[in-house]
Amino acid sequence: MIEREMEYCGSKLITSFLTRLTQYKAKDKFVIVKEQRADGHRCVNWFRTSIRSLVLDRGTHLRYALMGFERNYQVRIPSNYLITLKRLYSSLPINLSDNLNPWFLTGFSDGESNFTVRVTKSNSVKVGWVIQPAFQIGLHKKDFDLLRKIQAFWGVGEIYHKEESCNYIVQSLKGLNVIINHFEKYPLLTKKREDFLLFAQIVSLINKKEHLTLSGLHEIISLKASINLGLSTFLKTTFPDIIPIIKPKRSDEELLNSNIDPYWMVGFTAGEGCFSIRITKSLKMKTGFQVQLRFNITQHSIDKVFMKSLVNFWGCGKVYLRFRENKVDFQILKIKDLSDKVIPLFQSIPLQGVKSKDFADFCKAVDIMKVKGHLTNEGLDQLKKLKMGMNRGRI
Repeated sequence: MIEREMEYCGSKLITSFLTRLTQYKAKDKFVIVKEQRADGHRCVNWFRTSIRSLVLDRGTHLRYALMGFERNYQVRIPSNYLITLKRLYSSLPINLSDNLNPWFLTGFSDGESNFTVRVTKSNSVKVGWVIQPAFQIGLHKKDFDLLRKIQAFWGVGEIYHKEESCNYIVQSLKGLNVIINHFEKYPLLTKKREDFLLFAQIVSLINKKEHLTLSGLHEIISLKASINLGLSTFLKTTFPDIIPIIKPKRSDEELLNSNIDPYWMVGFTAGEGCFSIRITKSLKMKTGFQVQLRFNITQHSIDKVFMKSLVNFWGCGKVYLRFRENKVDFQILKIKDLSDKVIPLFQSIPLQGVKSKDFADFCKAVDIMKVKGHLTNEGLDQLKKLKMGMNRGRI
């Protein structure tokens, strides 16, 4: 079967890994996980893996690329991505003293997660088709520690890696029920919520074993037809009479008045936000350069109405629509707003992952700008140095 690419779900398939694995010198450890399987609902069969095989080449050069949202993923079809993934086993301690707030996790998932449903032909089940729903978060390996915290919070799912990326995947029914219960209690706020509601219905049908009947199979496929980009050409041809379920919609008023929790905002920023320093040539400035600091959150234009609710939350900033790129940006540029509103929030509720380092450098840049340091060659040099080590420049 040729599976169709996923639609927009809200962000990039990159982030970071655990370099200290290179220093791990314990003896080989093996873990055996029994395969969980129900007719028509397939889980991957995981085998023994040695922790020594996970040690990274010390000479590996890390490169960070901000993808924006899932539509820009380098790996377009998650099921293909699974083929060469390596499961990570580690007895290395994880610091859970800063346990994740549930709203933080929802905000981060609004930016980084996706819900997928595979429908594959199989002779091993009576209806002839196997259904595999999955929830996943894909990041660059520099944020492997954050994925471990997420896994520890929910207590389900597995983490895999492939080259520069790592992926947290939940596929078992037990695990998916945990995920669904979380998002029912702490709802997603972006358009991703619509896909989640349909995804939850599919999992509910599988829980009731409806996927083992032709009527249940057709209902699942009609639900899948409205998730992400819908059905592949193969499934459309195979099931020509399927009518996509109408997606649940929220009114513009509801989206504009979204009740945003501060922890949600910090989680969403950890996934989709960007702290940046822009330095451009300018003949008007004594130093020959103009400096602009920017706090930015980017989403697909499908969320343009919701993004306006961020203005209400912050009490400042503007929303810009990029028509040619199908993107929408929320930006805060004024130094006073950055100093008085943005920085205090992220100091009181710390960011998780590698983005916290970009925020720390951003704070230094704001301090330089507040005392007009950017108008001097010395201050400008400091800003240039900070800029070079942030975001894509961070190793």
